[in-house]
Amino acid sequence: MAPLETISLSVPPEWHQAARYVGHKHVRTWIECVVEDFLESGPGRYFPLLPLDWHRGRFEAFRTEDGNDFAPQEVPGLIACCFGIYKGTRFVRTYPPSKIDFTLAHLPSGGRQIAILNRVKSCKALAEALAPLRIAWHQTVPDKVVGEDSERVIALVREYEQADLPERLRDGAEWRHAGVGGRA
Repeated sequence: MAPLETISLSVPPEWHQAARYVGHKHVRTWIECVVEDFLESGPGRYFPLLPLDWHRGRFEAFRTEDGNDFAPQEVPGLIACCFGIYKGTRFVRTYPPSKIDFTLAHLPSGGRQIAILNRVKSCKALAEALAPLRIAWHQTVPDKVVGEDSERVIALVREYEQADLPERLRDGAEWRHAGVGGRA
């Protein structure tokens, strides 16, 4: 995620009154609540995230060593907005180890897996296709990463996985298991 920014602006007296009226001592906390509400339940929840600007970095990915206990694990990879790409899958140890799997992850939800594809280029293309969809991509709780285009997200993930890995057609079970998109 991007580092927090500090902004300076002049605050009209009306803003102080509005903040106190709705129960805030400070204008700053009132503005934070207004913006957060706009992003969570207002039209801002569907902001498109294009264009995606990829850069190298480290991020948390939700992974497992034994197939039962999942936990965040730091991985190196590519990052753009709320998406991350890392080499490997949600299983830390894969037998036999695969040299071609890359995982597209949703960073705000702790690096939950969205799709496993065999090329970084495919992961980037899927992220570009997903970003403009009306989904609450900023949500940190996997079950809340939903929106009007939830079904389109599932269809796109399935389409990219099947096109990229025809020898291992997936039924979307890993997407549902990851919890992103309102799936348990």
